[in-house]
Amino acid sequence: MTDERAAWTGVVSERLRCCICGQSTDDASDYVLIEMTAPSAETRQWFGAHAEHVNGVLAEGFQVEVHMM
Repeated sequence: MTDERAAWTGVVSERLRCCICGQSTDDASDYVLIEMTAPSAETRQWFGAHAEHVNGVLAEGFQVEVHMM
């Protein structure tokens, strides 16, 4: 993995801990950033996660795929 991929944070200033396992995502190659919105309040909340962990809790038919760019 390149340093750039390891450091990717998306629209937040630093990588967030995995919202499922609570562990660091600093060296995770499957890091994903999830945005939750509440249109009625016009607010946004960001969650970091390991894609593998997200896939473990999604409903059947949904899957997170990580594509290295």
